[in-house]
Amino acid sequence: ALDRLQGLTGVRVRELDLEADTWPLAGERYDAVVVTNYLHRPRFDAMLALLQTGGVLIYETFMVGNERFGKPSSPAFLLQPGELLERLRDGWSVVAFEQGEVVAPRPAAVQRVCAVKGSRISRLP
Repeated sequence: ALDRLQGLTGVRVRELDLEADTWPLAGERYDAVVVTNYLHRPRFDAMLALLQTGGVLIYETFMVGNERFGKPSSPAFLLQPGELLERLRDGWSVVAFEQGEVVAPRPAAVQRVCAVKGSRISRLP
């Protein structure tokens, strides 16, 4: 899927080790960050810091309850109920939030959020 984005105007696709000792994106700022099927709590705040004011975060990953469907099943890789909302409580405007079970592309328990960095939304980007 990332191959289709490569070369689009205004899109920069990067493949990085986000769990390395040194944060590979230190000092960088972006208009948007999209995270899917990934949770590494020690880097969560660093990922949020990548967005400039007015930047958009789209985040979807697994939550508690997913262990009924398979992997991931470790609590280290599963969000707690409402955890994404709690993390975005201060300084973010949540545009959409969902949590619960999905059937496609495979059964899973997930949380999804779309949020804009900044305390107020004047217009959607």
